Amino acid sequence: MHKILAVVLLLLMVLALPTRMEAAVPDGTRISNDTLRPMAKWVENATHIKISTLPIVVASGIRLKTSLGLQGIQQARSIAAYLPGQIIINNIIWDPDSLRSQSYIVHEMVHHAQLLGGKSYPCNNAKEREAYLLQNRWLEEHGEDAIVSASWIDEMSTCSRR
Repeated sequence: MHKILAVVLLLLMVLALPTRMEAAVPDGTRISNDTLRPMAKWVENATHIKISTLPIVVASGIRLKTSLGLQGIQQARSIAAYLPGQIIINNIIWDPDSLRSQSYIVHEMVHHAQLLGGKSYPCNNAKEREAYLLQNRWLEEHGEDAIVSASWIDEMSTCSRR
């Protein structure tokens, strides 16, 4: 009898949980330049590349998934992306008051600076090293833990990775 009650209680708890996360902001929300400027300035100082124009930044899970053509688990895990001149961050995780959320914009802003700086890289993955290292540094300078480990950065930024 106790097992049946435990199963029923567990089932009720599962049914009471939301089936999907509530978005912090509506899909398609444009992030203001006033919000972006401090992050862009930090990236300029860290990369020594002048960010002459800010990218257009939109919080949109739908746009993120369709722009990148992701499927399955990749689509479910997508957080942010840089496309030339624009950053798309998933509106489910974007919170202008969250340092961790802001760090994803910093990461993508590094890619914007890389494009503006015109530096060549041996492969696209190599660009990730600088972006993740600076994202970690930004978080640490703001009193937060790093988002990824050094070994993970090594793995993600190798040119032999597909």
